[in-house]
Amino acid sequence: MKQWNWKYEDKWATISILLIPLFTWLYGTQESPFKFTLSMIGNRFDARLQFIIWGIFSGLVFFFYIIHLFRLGAFHHAKARKKLLHSSLYLVLCVVTPAIEELWPILHKLHAVFGALFGLSLVNAIYYFIKYIKAFNQELYSLSFLLLMLSVVGTLVLILLLGNTGIFELYFFFSISILLLLMEMKLK
Repeated sequence: MKQWNWKYEDKWATISILLIPLFTWLYGTQESPFKFTLSMIGNRFDARLQFIIWGIFSGLVFFFYIIHLFRLGAFHHAKARKKLLHSSLYLVLCVVTPAIEELWPILHKLHAVFGALFGLSLVNAIYYFIKYIKAFNQELYSLSFLLLMLSVVGTLVLILLLGNTGIFELYFFFSISILLLLMEMKLK
């Protein structure tokens, strides 16, 4: 049986994680991100299918990329993998749940819950991995933890300052992608 080519996986992983910020930017700036969230663009404008495709793509890429990082770091943690799987499922549920408050207030709230659970689960899975890294690479741990906190705190600050806009979503997806890419580069 042919052995898996890890170098090939590294190239595809790197390309895929770079596509998340690119696709998020292209999708999220169809309308003003200062006025509309990604779900508003998908649900209020003629971009519902784009929103669903973007969300499924992003969820899958995050899942497979982070599994790739787990393999690079020889990280075997069932709870982290479960949180990672949940994050992808929550993102898919978020994008397929209609989010027009005036028409479906209950679904709109459910959409928001799925979005929050996506972020919390993803950050939690990444945090478990960063904690594991501390045992063998203090420098990578410090950098990764700092970048994760900048991502989380920056997202929360943007929500508090600008409200429910696409800016905090763009920041979150960009900053998490950068964190993951830097972790991969340092793990190699």
